[in-house]
Amino acid sequence: MEIRDLATHPQRFITVAELAAYWGVSRQQIYKRIEAGQIGTIRFGARCYRILTQSALAYEQDARVTRGDSHSMLPPIGQEQHSNLDENQMPKKIGLQRLRRMASRG
Repeated sequence: MEIRDLATHPQRFITVAELAAYWGVSRQQIYKRIEAGQIGTIRFGARCYRILTQSALAYEQDARVTRGDSHSMLPPIGQEQHSNLDENQMPKKIGLQRLRRMASRG
Protein backbone atom coordinates (compact mmCIF):
# COMPACT_ATOMS: atom_id res chain seq x y z
CA MET A 1 0.00 0.00 0.00
CA GLU A 2 1.42 3.39 -1.01
CA ILE A 3 1.88 5.88 1.80
CA ARG A 4 0.34 9.27 1.13
CA ASP A 5 0.79 10.71 4.62
CA LEU A 6 2.19 8.92 7.67
CA ALA A 7 -0.10 10.84 10.02
CA THR A 8 -3.23 9.52 8.31
CA HIS A 9 -1.92 6.18 7.04
CA PRO A 10 -4.52 3.52 7.97
CA GLN A 11 -2.13 0.59 8.47
CA ARG A 12 -0.44 0.01 11.83
CA PHE A 13 2.73 -1.32 10.17
CA ILE A 14 4.61 -0.42 6.98
CA THR A 15 7.41 -2.11 5.06
CA VAL A 16 10.96 -0.86 4.62
CA ALA A 17 10.32 -0.41 0.89
CA GLU A 18 7.16 1.64 1.49
CA LEU A 19 8.91 3.95 3.94
CA ALA A 20 11.95 4.33 1.68
CA ALA A 21 9.72 5.28 -1.24
CA TYR A 22 7.74 7.73 0.90
CA TRP A 23 10.86 9.46 2.24
CA GLY A 24 12.66 9.26 -1.11
CA VAL A 25 15.68 7.41 0.26
CA SER A 26 17.22 3.98 -0.28
CA ARG A 27 16.11 0.98 1.73
CA GLN A 28 19.65 0.85 3.14
CA GLN A 29 19.07 4.22 4.80
CA ILE A 30 15.97 2.84 6.48
CA TYR A 31 17.90 -0.26 7.63
CA LYS A 32 20.56 2.02 9.15
CA ARG A 33 17.91 3.86 11.17
CA ILE A 34 16.42 0.54 12.29
CA GLU A 35 19.80 -0.88 13.33
CA ALA A 36 20.55 2.33 15.24
CA GLY A 37 17.28 1.89 17.16
CA GLN A 38 15.84 5.13 15.82
CA ILE A 39 12.75 3.52 14.29
CA GLY A 40 10.66 0.89 16.10
CA THR A 41 10.12 -2.38 14.25
CA ILE A 42 9.03 -5.98 14.50
CA ARG A 43 11.65 -8.34 13.12
CA PHE A 44 10.67 -11.53 11.30
CA GLY A 45 14.06 -12.55 9.93
CA ALA A 46 17.53 -11.31 9.07
CA ARG A 47 16.24 -8.42 6.95
CA CYS A 48 12.48 -8.79 7.22
CA TYR A 49 11.01 -5.96 9.27
CA ARG A 50 7.67 -4.29 9.74
CA ILE A 51 7.92 -0.71 10.92
CA LEU A 52 5.42 0.75 13.35
CA THR A 53 3.75 3.61 11.50
CA GLN A 54 3.68 5.72 14.66
CA SER A 55 7.41 5.14 15.17
CA ALA A 56 8.19 6.30 11.63
CA LEU A 57 5.98 9.33 12.15
CA ALA A 58 7.71 10.17 15.43
CA TYR A 59 11.13 9.85 13.77
CA GLU A 60 10.00 12.08 10.91
CA GLN A 61 8.71 14.74 13.29
CA ASP A 62 11.88 14.67 15.40
CA ALA A 63 14.25 14.78 12.43
CA ARG A 64 15.95 18.10 11.98
CA VAL A 65 17.82 19.40 8.98
CA THR A 66 20.61 21.74 9.99
CA ARG A 67 23.08 23.81 8.04
CA GLY A 68 26.62 23.74 9.31
CA ASP A 69 29.19 26.48 8.79
CA SER A 70 30.69 24.62 5.83
CA HIS A 71 27.46 25.19 3.87
CA SER A 72 27.41 28.95 4.41
CA MET A 73 30.07 29.51 1.75
CA LEU A 74 27.82 28.14 -1.00
CA PRO A 75 25.64 30.54 -2.96
CA PRO A 76 22.00 29.60 -3.63
CA ILE A 77 22.04 27.13 -6.49
CA GLY A 78 20.05 27.93 -9.61
CA GLN A 79 20.49 26.48 -13.07
CA GLU A 80 22.71 29.37 -14.25
CA GLN A 81 24.73 29.52 -11.01
CA HIS A 82 25.30 25.78 -10.96
CA SER A 83 27.37 25.81 -14.16
CA ASN A 84 29.80 28.33 -12.64
CA LEU A 85 30.25 26.51 -9.34
CA ASP A 86 33.86 25.63 -8.57
CA GLU A 87 34.75 22.37 -6.80
CA ASN A 88 36.79 24.34 -4.25
CA GLN A 89 33.63 26.12 -3.08
CA MET A 90 31.93 22.87 -2.14
CA PRO A 91 31.86 21.23 1.27
CA LYS A 92 33.82 17.99 1.24
CA LYS A 93 30.91 15.86 2.52
CA ILE A 94 28.48 16.59 -0.32
CA GLY A 95 30.59 16.07 -3.44
CA LEU A 96 30.08 17.52 -6.89
CA GLN A 97 27.88 14.73 -8.28
CA ARG A 98 25.44 14.89 -5.37
CA LEU A 99 25.25 18.67 -5.62
CA ARG A 100 24.46 18.42 -9.34
CA ARG A 101 21.65 15.95 -8.61
CA MET A 102 20.23 18.26 -5.93
CA ALA A 103 20.33 21.22 -8.32
CA SER A 104 18.60 19.31 -11.10
CA ARG A 105 15.72 18.37 -8.77
CA GLY A 106 15.08 21.93 -7.61
